[in-house]
Amino acid sequence: MRRISVGCCEAFGHIETKFDRYSISEETWKIMAGSIMAMAAFAVFLIIGIKAAHISGKNNDKPLQMVHIVMRHGARTPASTYPNDPYKDDPLYPVGWGQLTNPGKLTLFKIGRYFRQRYGNFLGDRYSPDEFYTQSTDVDRTKASMQLVNAGLWPPKGDQQWGPLHWQPIPIHSEPLEEDSLLLVRRPCPKYHVEKSKVIQSEEVQKMYKQYEELFKNLTEITGQKTDDFEGVQDIYTTLLSEVGYNLTIPEWTKDYYPEKMYFPTIKSFVLNAYNDEMNRLRGGVLLKKLIEDWTAKSEGKPSKKAFLYGGHDGTIVNLLSALKVWDEQVPNYAITILFELRKDTHTNEFGVEMFLRNVTDAPPFKLTVPGCDHFCPLTKLVELTKNVIPENWEEECKIDDKDFVVPELRGP
Repeated sequence: MRRISVGCCEAFGHIETKFDRYSISEETWKIMAGSIMAMAAFAVFLIIGIKAAHISGKNNDKPLQMVHIVMRHGARTPASTYPNDPYKDDPLYPVGWGQLTNPGKLTLFKIGRYFRQRYGNFLGDRYSPDEFYTQSTDVDRTKASMQLVNAGLWPPKGDQQWGPLHWQPIPIHSEPLEEDSLLLVRRPCPKYHVEKSKVIQSEEVQKMYKQYEELFKNLTEITGQKTDDFEGVQDIYTTLLSEVGYNLTIPEWTKDYYPEKMYFPTIKSFVLNAYNDEMNRLRGGVLLKKLIEDWTAKSEGKPSKKAFLYGGHDGTIVNLLSALKVWDEQVPNYAITILFELRKDTHTNEFGVEMFLRNVTDAPPFKLTVPGCDHFCPLTKLVELTKNVIPENWEEECKIDDKDFVVPELRGP
């Protein structure tokens, strides 16, 4: 043991020790202090460099070739209600039902700024429709979300600055909602609903339902809305979630149910929509097929865009992650984002995909790794690993023999 006393103004000066043989000269201490300070400065520089590389997505050994961004819309007002909802007749003027809130708008703009930081060097400063494509579902809040993200991502530069407003219009493509064949896949698909019905009637799911019979019964009585499955619980849960997010005071009864008792059934409602490979082929596999086609075209040297931005819903995210078998069961946050980065290994000339999930806006995205692959998943291997969830002919695979089958009415979005 030795006692070290350091004067407040001589932090790197003479050190008094108990034994003379441990004495350190002032000159030696100054040299040591200088080395320590240099190492500290290098550490700070290294941390900053690592953080900058993380934000930019830079990888010198595997340069970026193409980007796909798939995200959910931002925070919104309630999109649905229930018979005993105290706000059911409130027009929510001037915002309206199912529309973005102001905090949600700001978050989306900041996300666009984040994309500018991460991909700016790859995309360049100037927007070109030949290099960048945006598509959303045909819903107000997803279209508005993409407008806000693009406002942060593509501030006008040079002659693209058309006036005093530091903003430029970016086209947003969409399909009619009930004909959506990519982001929500709401086009009628009898086979999907037959498969889902089998899952619902399975012993495993019926056993889960039985455990929640009392919850179903109580919610039905309290809300006035028939609730006899997990999807019904989810419908009420998301209404309450959005009401709280919009600073509305929710009823006293919710203290006994929301969010804790309703959370697990809400998660399971997403699980049951993407329960097995057959269901994934007909939902999330459709978008995954499009991504793989884009990556394959790029790897074959065909003309292609640099980046694609897709705006969808919670189901869009869950279905795609489920098809890839990388979904950690949760209720998807507003603006949750999947980043797909096609890269090319400079040592092997092999194309591969790296995936990230950004489910909060105040932390970096974390890596997603497809089971059976590394984080940098070679494209050929990824195609092989996902072949069971990629539809070859969606129209044909959706058909069933029962001509009298009626596709159930879809909820939402």
